[in-house]
Amino acid sequence: MQVRVLGASGSEIPGHNSPAFLVDDFLLLDAGTVSISLDKDAQCQITHIFLTHAHLDHIKGIPFLVDNIVSMNQPCRLTILSGADVIEDLRNNIFNNRIWPDFTQIPTPDRPVMRYRDIGTEEPYEINGYTILATEVHHAVPAYGYIISSAASDCLVYTGDTGPTWRIWQRMEGRNIKALIIEVSFPNEMEQLALTSGHLTPALLGAEISKMPVKPDTIYITHLKPFYRKQIEEQLAQLHGVDVVLLSDAMELTV
Repeated sequence: MQVRVLGASGSEIPGHNSPAFLVDDFLLLDAGTVSISLDKDAQCQITHIFLTHAHLDHIKGIPFLVDNIVSMNQPCRLTILSGADVIEDLRNNIFNNRIWPDFTQIPTPDRPVMRYRDIGTEEPYEINGYTILATEVHHAVPAYGYIISSAASDCLVYTGDTGPTWRIWQRMEGRNIKALIIEVSFPNEMEQLALTSGHLTPALLGAEISKMPVKPDTIYITHLKPFYRKQIEEQLAQLHGVDVVLLSDAMELTV
């Protein structure tokens, strides 16, 4: 699978976009950044968006994406997938005809530009040769990580935002984990803030790695607060026995 990094930052400042990862041009993992990184044709190729949680930096690209599709009279349509609690947050707090129009009714109720789909954590979702399994992770709000398996059984694990967790690591057992995209938001010196807000530091990531029954071939780091990037990078270098790569906007990965 080909993964294009549209955004991988834990704060939005010039040159640092909010998290969004485009898989094979059609599947988006989180949607903090979309329309400012893709032209209209690339936007129209996206058919499915899997959200980890409803925090603004992970969803804020969706309102502009659906508005672009309708405004330019493009024929494409989107399915937004996540746990029922995340979908309910979108429905009640964003696409509520106050903050933003309800695009599940636009341009017409029988053929809307956007549909919701609740997915559970027991049965995987299958789309275009991929099997995607959602798993709850530990964050300040309801949140999910995803294990994406290709037809060749190669797997990408994407945690979204998470503090110390466990279930998603258990589900890695017996799988060919080629890559893990995981957040590290703060340096070690800010561990208490990280724990309180449901995030990781390099040291906390090290503890999570020790829980994994299978070590990923490569661990990609996302959601860094750019103000602490150098500090976090130096501390991640102290993790031994794993291949750690810091993500930046516009990187392209082959998993």
